[in-house]
Amino acid sequence: MLKSMFDVDIDTYKMPRTVILEGSAGIGKTTLLRKAMLEWADGKLYRQFTYAFYLSGREISQEKEKSFAQLISKNWPPSEGPIEQILSKYSNLLFIIDSFDELDFSFEEPEFALCKDWTQKHPVSFLISSLLRKVMLPKSFLLVTARSTAWKRLMPLLQNPHCVKFPGLSKNARIGYIRHLLKDKTWAMEATCSIRRNERLFNMCHVWHVLQTICSCLKEQVEKGDNVAVTCQTTTALFTCYICSLFSQMDKSSVTLPNETIMRNLCQAAAEGIWTMKHMLYKKNLRKHELTTNDISVFLDMKVLQKDREYQNCYAFTHLHVQEFFAALFYFLKENPEENDHPIQPFDNLHLLLESDHLHDPHLEQMKCFLFGLLNKDRVQQLEETFKFTIPMDIKGELLMGLEALEKDDFHSSELRLMELFHYLYETQDKEFITQALSYFPKIAVKIEEETQLFICSFCLKHCCSLQTIKLTAMAKLKNKVDLDHIAETCLEDSVYWTDWTVTDYWKDLFSVLHTNESLREMNLYESSLDESLMKILSEELSHPKCKLQKLLPGEIGHKMMGIKKELIVDFNECTLRVLSEKSSFHVGCPGPLLLESCDLNRYRCLKLSEALCGNRSLVFLNLSTNNLTNHGVSSLCKVLGNPACCIERLCLASCGITKAMCEVLSLAITQSKRLTHLSLADNFLEDEGIKLLSNALRYPQCTLQSLVLRCCSFTSIGSEFLSTALLNNRNLVHLDLGYNRLEDSGIKLLCYILQQPTCALQELELMGCVLQSEGCLDLAFVLANNPNLWSLDLGNNNIKDAGLHILCDALKSSNCHIRRLGLENCGLTHVCCQDLLSLFTNSQSLIQINLMKNAFSYNTIRNFCKVLRSPSCKIKFIADYISFLILELLYLRVPF
Repeated sequence: MLKSMFDVDIDTYKMPRTVILEGSAGIGKTTLLRKAMLEWADGKLYRQFTYAFYLSGREISQEKEKSFAQLISKNWPPSEGPIEQILSKYSNLLFIIDSFDELDFSFEEPEFALCKDWTQKHPVSFLISSLLRKVMLPKSFLLVTARSTAWKRLMPLLQNPHCVKFPGLSKNARIGYIRHLLKDKTWAMEATCSIRRNERLFNMCHVWHVLQTICSCLKEQVEKGDNVAVTCQTTTALFTCYICSLFSQMDKSSVTLPNETIMRNLCQAAAEGIWTMKHMLYKKNLRKHELTTNDISVFLDMKVLQKDREYQNCYAFTHLHVQEFFAALFYFLKENPEENDHPIQPFDNLHLLLESDHLHDPHLEQMKCFLFGLLNKDRVQQLEETFKFTIPMDIKGELLMGLEALEKDDFHSSELRLMELFHYLYETQDKEFITQALSYFPKIAVKIEEETQLFICSFCLKHCCSLQTIKLTAMAKLKNKVDLDHIAETCLEDSVYWTDWTVTDYWKDLFSVLHTNESLREMNLYESSLDESLMKILSEELSHPKCKLQKLLPGEIGHKMMGIKKELIVDFNECTLRVLSEKSSFHVGCPGPLLLESCDLNRYRCLKLSEALCGNRSLVFLNLSTNNLTNHGVSSLCKVLGNPACCIERLCLASCGITKAMCEVLSLAITQSKRLTHLSLADNFLEDEGIKLLSNALRYPQCTLQSLVLRCCSFTSIGSEFLSTALLNNRNLVHLDLGYNRLEDSGIKLLCYILQQPTCALQELELMGCVLQSEGCLDLAFVLANNPNLWSLDLGNNNIKDAGLHILCDALKSSNCHIRRLGLENCGLTHVCCQDLLSLFTNSQSLIQINLMKNAFSYNTIRNFCKVLRSPSCKIKFIADYISFLILELLYLRVPF
C-alpha cells in the first residue's frame, strides 16, 4: 500500500501531488505512517523525495503563531543545513499531515487571505490551510491521513487528491480473530454468527481495537448468563452493555459516580465533536463544557476517556464509537432551551440531525443509530440502573414531530434515505414507536439489494400500518437455509447468515404486508428482478383474503408471473387485486383495473385472456400496451369486445403491433360494444386505410367512444379527412389525439371546418407534431372564435412561429373563445411574439394553462412574462418555478389513459 501511493497515474501519466489515506478511527493509520517515515529515512521508500516532514495533527493544534519554516523545523538537526534553503526547492519535498480530524481548526479562511510566504508568521491554522490548498509550496507533495467521517470537511480543501482506503481487517480475518478471542467453542459459534448477522456490528470489527472490545463485552454477557444473540441484535444493545460495564467497575472503587450534570457536560462535548468532526478534547474544550480536571480524572479511571501519551492536556474518548454513544445520549439529557442561558448550537438542533443523510453527513450516521437505539426501554433501564439517575424520554415526541416534518419535505421519495430511516427504526426494537414513526409515510420506496436490507425492511414494514403505496425494487436473490454446523466454515462469505430463519422466511415476512396492512392499495415492482420462488411467495400473498391491493405494476416481472408452473389468476374481488396459484386460465372478478403492460403477452396468452374475459361482467379497464399481440391476438380480444355482456370501458392497446388489416375487426367491435368509452391505439401502423375503417365506426350512432388516441399511427391528411367527416354527427367523442401524424395544413383544414359545426361535440384536441405551419393557424383561429365546446388544444412541436401565434392570439382574446388549456411547446417562437403573449395573458377571459417550453425566449422576455403572470388580474395558473427569472416553465399535463 505504502509503495504504490505515489505511483504515476495511468490516465494522466503524472504522479499525484496530494494523497489521502482514509480509514476508520483506530485502524492503524498513524502506525503505518510512522513506519513509512522510518523506511524513507533508511532509503527503502519514497526515494524521489529529498526531505519528508511529519506533522501530527494533535501537536499542530497546540501551536499558536509561527512561520511555516519554524513550524516544521522544531528539533531540526543542525547537520541538515538551513531550513530556508530546503524549502526554496520544494518540488521534491513530502509533507505528511497525520490525523487531519485532530486538527482543531475551522478552515473557514477565504483563499485570498491565505499566505504564500513560508517565512512570515501567521496563526498555525492559516499555515496548514495554505499548505493543504496549495497556496503555499504549490509543487510540494502531501500525504494526509483522515478518518472516513472527516471526508466532508477535508475534500473541499484539496486539489485533485488521490484517495487510498485503509481497509483494516478483512472479513476472513475478522471471523478468525473473533473465534480466537472467544475461544470457548460451546458458545463461540453462536457469538460469531450473531455478530456476522448484524452487518453494522460486523463492519465495526474491521478495527482491531473495536473487535477486542466487542468480544470482551460478549464474554462478560456470557458470564452473567445473558443471551448473546440479543446483545448483538443492535449496535446500541452491545455498546450499552459495554458502557454500563465501564461504570459498573466504579462500584468497587472509592470514586464517586458522575452526577447527571457532569454526564450532560461530557455528552455535550461528545456531540459537538461528532458534529464538527473534531475528536480531541483540548483545554479550551474542557472549559467550554464545564468539565473540571477532577471530572476528567473520573472518566479516565472509567476508561471512557484516555490521555494522550505525548501531549499534555490533550484527551480523547477511548474510541470513536464510545464518543458517538455519549453524543447520542446528549439529546436525552440536554436541558430545555428556555431554561438554558447558553446560545443554541447547531448540534442542539434535532431536526437538523434528522435531515442529515449518510451521503452528505456520514460522520453523523452511527450517532443517529445510537440515538434511535436508546429509545428502547430496556436500554434506558440499563443506563438508569448504572448511572443512578433518571433519563427523560421527552425526545420521543420530538423525533416523531421531526419525522412528520420530513415526510412533508418529500423525504419518502428517496429510496436511500428511507432505507437509512428503516435502519434507525430497527435499532429501536420498539414496535409501538416504529408504528407511530411510519404512520407519517403513506408512500414508501425501498430498494433491496442484499440480505441485510431485506432483514431490516421485513421488520419495519410489518409495523407500517398507514402504508397506501409501496414501490419495491427487489434485486436480492433467494438463498437457501444454511446448515448451522457448516457456518463456522462458510461464514467467511459475503452474505449474511441467519440462525433461526431462512432468507425465504424474511421474504415472506416482507410480502406479508400485502395482507397485514389493510390500507395498502398499490404496489410497484416495475424495476424488480424476482425469481420463480419469490414470484410464488408474491402470488400467495396476493391471494390472501385480507389483501386489499387494487393496483399492481409488475413491469419486467409480468411475464414471470404468467410463467409460474401453474397459471396465475387475477381476481378483483371487492375491488381487490389477488393473484392465485390455480390452473390454466385468467379469471377476472369484480370492478377494477387489469394492468398487463410490457408483460410479454403474446398471441397464445392473449387468447387465454380473451377466454377469461368472455364471461366477465366486472372488469372495466384493460391495459395491454407494449405487448406483441399482433393481429391474431387483437382479433380474439375484439370478439370479446363485441360481446354485449363485456363491461370493458377503457382499453389501451398502444404499441401492440396492430396494422391496418385489423382495423375492420376493431371497427366492428367498437360499434357492437355497449360500454367502451376510451380506446388507445397509439404507436400502431394503421395508415390511412386503417383510419378510414375506424372512421366508419365513429359514424354509427351506437358508437359509445368518448376518447380516441391515434398518436403515431402513420396516417396523413387523407386519414384526417376521413376522421373529420366522421366527427360531424358524433355526439359522444369529446377527446381526440392525432399527435405525430403527418396531417399538415391541408389535413387540418377540413377538421377545422367540422369543428365549427354545432353538431360536433369535441372538447379536447391533440395536434402535437402534425407538421403544421403558420398558415394553418388561420383555420384554427376560426375554430377558437366559433366553437363553444373546445376547451383544450395542444399544438406543440409544430412550426407555427411568431406569425402563426399572432393569428391565434387575436382569436384567443375573443369573448367567444373557451380555450382553457393551450400547448405551444417547441413551436419556433421567439422574443418577437412577446407583446402578443403579454396581451393574451392580460386579456384572455378563459385561458388558465399554457405551455411555452422549448421556445427561444430571451431573458428579458421571460422576465416580462413573469411580471404579468404575477399580476392578480392574470388568470393563467403559472405552474413552474421562476426563481430569479431564470426559467419559464408552464407545465401542461395531459395523460389520456
